[in-house]
Order: sequence, then structure tokens, then C-alpha cells
Amino acid sequence: METLIPNRFHGSTTFNSKVKTYDYLAQRVRRTLGEPLIQIEVSSEQIYEFIDIAIEFFTKFAGVDEEYLIFRSDLYVRGVGLPVGDMFNVSPSMYNQETSVSSSSQSLSAGFDYDLGDFRKVIDVFSFQEGNNSGVNTLFTIENTIAQQAYFGHLLGNVGYDLVTWHVLKEWIDTREKILGMMPYLRFDPYTQILKVIPEPKNSNIYYGLIGCKVQKPIKHLIQELWIYRYTLALTKIAVGHVRGKYQGTNLFGGQTVNAADLLRQGEKEKDELEKEIITDLIDRSPTSFFLG
Repeated sequence: METLIPNRFHGSTTFNSKVKTYDYLAQRVRRTLGEPLIQIEVSSEQIYEFIDIAIEFFTKFAGVDEEYLIFRSDLYVRGVGLPVGDMFNVSPSMYNQETSVSSSSQSLSAGFDYDLGDFRKVIDVFSFQEGNNSGVNTLFTIENTIAQQAYFGHLLGNVGYDLVTWHVLKEWIDTREKILGMMPYLRFDPYTQILKVIPEPKNSNIYYGLIGCKVQKPIKHLIQELWIYRYTLALTKIAVGHVRGKYQGTNLFGGQTVNAADLLRQGEKEKDELEKEIITDLIDRSPTSFFLG
């Protein structure tokens, strides 16, 4: 039986969980199954593996943060794309001076997950905005002209637009961009971390832009998710059930017997329910996008 580390303080909330490490989460699973009063026939390494499996399943459907990245258009490699993953992980604004690891050739920013041993991955790009072609604060654009007429037209004797007219015209401009193909087409590959923009930016017209990215949460935040604990517990029950199944029918001291079937059945049921829950319900993720034609 493994020795559990005592905890002098109790109390845990959703955004201030006591679960900070794999070891503490594994201890919570063991305590749920009866330790230290009952010996659990599973090693800590097995539970760590179950936690990894739970995180892999969770991050397939949830567990993302929304980040915005400013870029220069001349960083785009024509015929290849924009290396969003590299840009996200070496962005100066994301450097952590206390935890950064510096070398002669590279500095690791806060995008590096030390629990994962690798950089966090960008899952998807949900917005792409050039910095010089829209917005009410940009001079010599249609949006700026409409906004000036709406806000200050009454000072000229009610010759400008009202806010309703401005709203209708703004919707017309958005529709015009979509119908005439003025908005760029985005294609992001999460495996290569490359964003392709069609039409491609030209080096002769350099501009700054803004990219909205969905990025995987760090491991230290993922292990605090209640779903991770519940799925790890279900996998542990299945593993313990398999181990105890080898001794099914064995008589113990005092006439007790090993009952593995109930624990195995309970773990498999909980596992199936949790998988259906994260696939069908909106657990820490955006709703599925759809198109109406």
C-alpha cells in the first residue's frame, strides 16, 4: 500500500482546485476507491497513464483558450503559409521571465508547457483581420465615413445618418464582402501549424493583422477539470476489476470473496456515459458551427 501525502488544508473550488499535480489527482482517485483502508491493486504509473488518456480524450472536444496574435504580412511565405504555431510560441508578449529557458539559439516562452515537455498547439484559427481595411477608427474607409456621419451628422443640421441607418449600412458592407469574395479564405492545418490565406498577402503591400487562435490549455489547468478526474476514476475501476477478476471465487480470511464483476461493470458504464457526455454536451467548448443556405 502506498503512503499518501497528508493534506493540512481542505477546500477546493472550480477555479482554485487543490489538484495541481498528477500525484495529487492519483491520490484523489485512490481515496475515492477506498485507500488507505482498502488496498487498490493498481500502480501510480498506471493511474498517470489513465490521466494522460483522459486528457487526450478531453482535449479532442474541449480544453481550449482563445488567444489573439498580431502579425506582419511579410512573415507569410508564399506557397507555404503562415507558421502560426511558431509565432504563438515565440511572441515577445508571452515571455515569462521567471520560467523562461534561454539558449544561444532559442528562447522558450510561456507557450512551452513544462508538464507536457513540448509547446502548446494551436487547434484552430477563428478570425483573420487585416489592420488597414476596416474599423471605425481607421481613416479613409467606408466604415469611418459612415460612423462620422452617424455620430456627428446632427451637428451639421441633421444631414447625417442615424444609428439605425448606420447599422443597416454596416450589415450591407459585411454582406458585400462575403458575396464578392473580399474576405480572405482561411485554411489551418493543426498538425503542421500552418495557416494558408487565399488570396495570399503580397510583399509589396506590407500590413499588420490580427489572428484569433484557439490554443490548447496547459496540463496544469487540464488536470483540474472535474471530467478528467471522473474519466480517470472510471478507467481505474476497470483496471482494478481486471486485476481482481484473476482471483474471482477465491476465499479470503473471514469467508470473504473477491467481487470484480460489479467494479468492472460500474467502470465501463461510467466510461461510456462520460464519453457520450463530452461528445454530445457543450463542456467547456464552443457550439458546433453550421451553415444555412
